[in-house]
Amino acid sequence: MPPQILVVSDPPHEEVDHDAAAEILGLAVGEARPKINFWAPEVLAASDPERATEAAAALRRAGLSVVVLDGEQLVDIPWPALVSSFELGESALLARVEDYEVRLPYDLPILGVYCRPPADFPLGGPPREGERPKPPEAPGGEGLATAEAIQWMSILDLYFTQGGGHERITIARDLTDFSALGNPQGPTATETVAATVAELQRRCTRLDLDTRLENVRPRQRFVMGDAGFDLDLRKRYSFGTLLLRQMLDSISPELRDLTQYELGSRLAYVLRHRG
Repeated sequence: MPPQILVVSDPPHEEVDHDAAAEILGLAVGEARPKINFWAPEVLAASDPERATEAAAALRRAGLSVVVLDGEQLVDIPWPALVSSFELGESALLARVEDYEVRLPYDLPILGVYCRPPADFPLGGPPREGERPKPPEAPGGEGLATAEAIQWMSILDLYFTQGGGHERITIARDLTDFSALGNPQGPTATETVAATVAELQRRCTRLDLDTRLENVRPRQRFVMGDAGFDLDLRKRYSFGTLLLRQMLDSISPELRDLTQYELGSRLAYVLRHRG
């Protein structure tokens, strides 16, 4: 199978020629505007290397900030490892993950990806028509199940390198004990994640924080056989389209059923580490 080369939006953009961008994307101007104005990384196109490079060049001329990536780069990224509790030590963040502890010195290079639904988003997520449990043998296994468990929550992904390997731990609104924050923690569960972000920004001298998934409403995924799913609701490679699902599946079955925050976090990671 030929490689899937992705053209990924990497906002913020410059002043955009909406008519030109719409023509390149194969959309009406009214359909292209929401994609252009979307402030988080998103797949805009996928094809062979030559056509992807040409499309990216044309979109840049239209004022968009885009990056060309090999889809394979999305595969070898660690799944989220949930932090059950953490301590803010004198010189390091100490995070409990399952039955072991992760120590992140405050001077360690860390990429943080902060995902937060908007304030009016239902605490338990939207009605889940079409969201069906995956069997144990589903591609992605436990990693995908973890991503599904936190798909409607405020989360903070922390990516780092220790011992020569790339690692990722995830602080999640309803699954992490935030008592280490003490008095600064906010009155709601969502605000405790925001308070954690602020505290780590203060302490971690080499934290590169990507907040472009803050206030992004997590969407439901496309589900085969769901007669109630509106195929015209989203266009092209927007999250929740059959086209995006098929493209991700062609890269790896593990990617087929990614949640929106999981895909967005992976895109943010690859955009930061593409060089």
